[in-house]
Amino acid sequence: MAADRWQGRHQPGVAVTAVGVEHVRLSYEYLDQRDIDGYASLFDADAVLQRPGEREVRGRDEIEAYQARRQHRSATHVVDEVIAAEGRVAVVGRLVGAGVETGFADIFAIGEHGLLCSKRTFFFIAPA
Repeated sequence: MAADRWQGRHQPGVAVTAVGVEHVRLSYEYLDQRDIDGYASLFDADAVLQRPGEREVRGRDEIEAYQARRQHRSATHVVDEVIAAEGRVAVVGRLVGAGVETGFADIFAIGEHGLLCSKRTFFFIAPA
């Protein structure tokens, strides 16, 4: 998997991971405010986004273009839990809007400077 390419890199320490946690929290605020430039600024130049049923989005420019296409979505993020370990941040929350509430989990890899290197999204749905 593409997100695994960050595995071999130096894992950031506790202080850098704390910066990464703040960037993760800001990412949801920026998305909910439709601040696409701010959102993209939190990602490493070579970052990768992975969402179920969609192609990987690679690089800051593609991330910005991808989110700009999704900007019409009216859902907001409710973060219920944030779990961090050196170089990784997991978020459990809900996407709420337009009469729909969907649970999600996002897994982020944090780079050595606190920027987001990858984001992998999972949605809570019952198996068929």
